[in-house]
Amino acid sequence: MFRNSRSRLLAFSDGVFAVILTVLVLEIRLPTGRNLWSKSWQTFGIALLTYVAGFSLVSTYWYFHQQLFSKIKHVTGKLIVLNFYFLFFISLMPILTQLIAQDPFSKFRSFMYGLVYLVFNIYLWWLFGSVSHLHRQRHWSANDQQHAHHEIKVVRDTVVVGAIACLSALIWAPLTPLVLALSPLIRDRFKASK
Repeated sequence: MFRNSRSRLLAFSDGVFAVILTVLVLEIRLPTGRNLWSKSWQTFGIALLTYVAGFSLVSTYWYFHQQLFSKIKHVTGKLIVLNFYFLFFISLMPILTQLIAQDPFSKFRSFMYGLVYLVFNIYLWWLFGSVSHLHRQRHWSANDQQHAHHEIKVVRDTVVVGAIACLSALIWAPLTPLVLALSPLIRDRFKASK
């Protein structure tokens, strides 16, 4: 009989994260010209910045995932399904990176990048709240509950960064990957100002 295994779920999830981080770098196309100011090198520079943004985001999400699952002692079928949706959103990152890398000056593409980030963070916020609600009454100590409440606030702040990323796309398209690459710093600065 199949038993829901926390270690198998984490190992599978870690494998998905590793594949996504690897695929991100494969989307970068090398410049063809020798002039550093050519369109080819500008596109390469922005693609590199977009890669840094994607790597930063996926790494941050891996951290959030580890934080979330470090407190869970029992894995339910519902939690497995919620985790697969989480991984689905993460798996879009290479596609979004390629979307930006193909035309880094497109406001529409940058807006879509920011919008997917915003929607994903709304889902992440909901996921943290749902998991916290599922497990806090039966399985978590008061300290675990306090830590989960703090993490939910941190994830909520990423929703604000997503809105900033969407707005930045409307100002100048290359700002979006820059905002998202710096999102942990922006989120922490926003948190410190409260």
